[in-house]
Amino acid sequence: MEERRVELEQGVRVGGYDLFAIALVVLWPIVRAHCSMAVLYREALGVIVRDSSGLRVLMADGRQLSTTQLVAEHPSLRDAVSAL
Repeated sequence: MEERRVELEQGVRVGGYDLFAIALVVLWPIVRAHCSMAVLYREALGVIVRDSSGLRVLMADGRQLSTTQLVAEHPSLRDAVSAL
């Protein structure tokens, strides 16, 4: 059974900006006879940029969202975004 979740990565500081990657994580468990393993796949969905003017959400598909819109699309990020 495939497991999908959206996660906020640990931030990095670049030139006065804090950048937090938003990633889709997909886990495929594979079980065959006496062997089991999992395949992990990560895909970039966007980035949250924090600077002196506040937070901006830039998605990989070109959209710019508010944090409220991001949480509406991905409720699992509610706690992580509110901690920023």
